[in-house]
Amino acid sequence: MKTLPTTRFASEARRANYQLLTTNWRTRRPGLALVELIAGLGIGGIALVMIAAIYIAHFRLFSNQNTSIEVSSQNKIAIDEITNQIRESQAVVATCALALCPLDSTSDTVVILQIWPIDSAGELFQPAGSDYDFIIYKRDSSDNTLVKKIIPGTGSFRQASEKIIATNISNLLFSYDDDANPTSTSQVMVNLTTSANSGGKTITSTQTTKTVLRNK
Repeated sequence: MKTLPTTRFASEARRANYQLLTTNWRTRRPGLALVELIAGLGIGGIALVMIAAIYIAHFRLFSNQNTSIEVSSQNKIAIDEITNQIRESQAVVATCALALCPLDSTSDTVVILQIWPIDSAGELFQPAGSDYDFIIYKRDSSDNTLVKKIIPGTGSFRQASEKIIATNISNLLFSYDDDANPTSTSQVMVNLTTSANSGGKTITSTQTTKTVLRNK
């Protein structure tokens, strides 16, 4: 019977200690220490920087690939257009004598091709005398484009035109069997370079081809 007060006192002390610990735990839990907040912000910032770096790297790679494809495509379009027309041409001429002709003349940067005219049905025919059609290819240095000019003869149904065939043309050179006398050539060598900038990097594509005229 003498130990009852001691037991009751110990029980009440344990209950008081439990309530104190519970109260302190509940008081401390909702808040974050300043160090914890700074550390969390730092980790988040590092993660954002890493994600941004990966995104920028992939964007540059994608942009460079697209530019490379475009440069190669424009080069192929230009080369195919010129070589196909050379194969269909009768000759390379120094200039065309028609009144509609511009002041261009055949050189290492310009080529003037003499071709058969077409009739009302769109068929090629051999003209009487020198009444041929003419096609001029040259690079326009003001906007780096390949320009094609068609000058029809007086008896031809071919439409006169001037149009851009390809873009991003940074260099276009023609060479002949005898560069001093291109009109006697039997073949034309074309050297064409296309280029474009992507993300501070210049991407280029160069092709060289040699084509024989149809009647040589």
